[in-house]
Amino acid sequence: MFIAIKTEDGVVKGKISFYCRMLRVSRQAFNNYLKTKDSPWKYQPLADAMLDICKEDECNDTYGRIRMYQALQLKQPDGVPIPSERTVYRLMEEIG
Repeated sequence: MFIAIKTEDGVVKGKISFYCRMLRVSRQAFNNYLKTKDSPWKYQPLADAMLDICKEDECNDTYGRIRMYQALQLKQPDGVPIPSERTVYRLMEEIG
């Protein structure tokens, strides 16, 4: 939805207000996007752990949210905080 307005040398081209008007977004949303566009996804370690659990059980790969949540609690992956069941459900929908 957003377009890049910085050139390779870091110079801003054009007016931010023009881009915001064309994209129909607020300046605050546009600036927040520019600030966070290169940051990693905060749930990436959890998503990797969920995919590993699915790969381990090749015969039965039909994990629902409750079963995945229970598997995460049993495995306790290192350095991965386990969120609520609802967050696990949202992540499962996002990663497919």
